[in-house]
Amino acid sequence: RNEGPKSLAIALSAYGSIYVAICVFAGPDPPSFLFDAVAPGGWNRRIAGFLLWVHVVVSYAINSQAICSSIDRIFFHRVTILGLDHKDRIRWLVLTLILAVSSYIVANAVPFFKDLVALIGALTSVPLTLLMPAIYHRQRLGKPLWMPTKDSIPSYSLVIFSIIFLVAGLYGSVGSIG
Repeated sequence: RNEGPKSLAIALSAYGSIYVAICVFAGPDPPSFLFDAVAPGGWNRRIAGFLLWVHVVVSYAINSQAICSSIDRIFFHRVTILGLDHKDRIRWLVLTLILAVSSYIVANAVPFFKDLVALIGALTSVPLTLLMPAIYHRQRLGKPLWMPTKDSIPSYSLVIFSIIFLVAGLYGSVGSIG
């Protein structure tokens, strides 16, 4: 536990350094899909394709495990259909299958990857970076969420701004899909 902050600092420094290096090496006009920067044919393209596949598989595995664990912990463990509340492995199989099928449906319902990224960004960036911190701050101060007080106007304004920004972002990203 004591080494956690040091490990996180090292990981974030490495990630940030690699990101900056890629941005510098990509030049002023990089392709919108970074894989297009690799010349077609040859081993470089095959290795890049394999590494991209590994990245997608590992990212999906990590994220799906975290999401399924949270869903199971919050409510899915109470599902009594077919005795799932007592069959942990089968419940986990059903839950991961539901997540995989729903991910497949969403991925195929959105025609272009950039639109999917825009939709995910609209759904997550504002709530995670603006709305949730403002709500948690108001809760920590013991202030009601929808009632501004003299000493909580900044956090109340951030809640209102975040909701407006969230709706505008969703409207724009859904509009670009259609």
